[in-house]
Amino acid sequence: MQQLVLRHVQNYELLDSGGGVKLERFGSYILSRPDPNAIWNKRLPDTEWRKADATFTKGWDNKRVQEPWTFAYEQLSLLLKLTPFKHTGLFPEQIENWEWFGDLLRGRKDPKILNLFGYTGGATLYTAACGATVTHIDASKPAMIWAHESQEASKLTAAPIRWITDDALAFAKREVRRGNTYDGIILDPPSFGRSPKGKVFKFEEDMHPLLDTIRQLLSKEPLFILLNSYATGFSAETIKNLVADHIRGTYEYGELNIKESHTDRLLPCSQFVRVMF
Repeated sequence: MQQLVLRHVQNYELLDSGGGVKLERFGSYILSRPDPNAIWNKRLPDTEWRKADATFTKGWDNKRVQEPWTFAYEQLSLLLKLTPFKHTGLFPEQIENWEWFGDLLRGRKDPKILNLFGYTGGATLYTAACGATVTHIDASKPAMIWAHESQEASKLTAAPIRWITDDALAFAKREVRRGNTYDGIILDPPSFGRSPKGKVFKFEEDMHPLLDTIRQLLSKEPLFILLNSYATGFSAETIKNLVADHIRGTYEYGELNIKESHTDRLLPCSQFVRVMF
């Protein structure tokens, strides 16, 4: 099992964490927001925390953030916003996953990628920038609109991306019936969510039929499957065992972490499973 740490990213920094919150810099803005993993003590004084441009408690206390603002990473210009769910539209630790599948895609002739639970499109746009044809699936219409905005800001409007608002499992089953296949599949499912028709998604119940279905969507010479999970209560070992029930391949799995910029302390963020063929 691996402990991966986000490498240095110019426009992002974890300044401090503790007491159930974290202090981060996204571009020129500093945000304070909850993180249930940060049960230790803060290292920075309260004077530094009070410098936050926006603070989330039960909602955002926005002092100076002008929305949306741009997060630049390589060729991407992703638009960030302060959502009612404490998020910004970007999960910085996922850049480690982007870099991993980007290395697999570069040099491959016209790879086809399926991104399920694609949210605001960061992974989709990075994949397209690496030369892939991408099908992006998400159940949220607002998230889809947001992804389109980042696509325009990143000047990738001509990239071969299909944006589809749909339930992930329902779409995957239709693709199996159509005989469509993909060289790589990205999954970032919620621990709990709802489809456009109100169907409830529960990670521990619905991942089995979804994994069995996407196995049938792999091309004859597939590159990878990536599963990232923020589901609470499940270890990386547990999630790897879940995937291995359905898919054979070479596995890497573990935890994604972010290191505080002025200490060696790591903030755990999510679990990942990577399958290579």
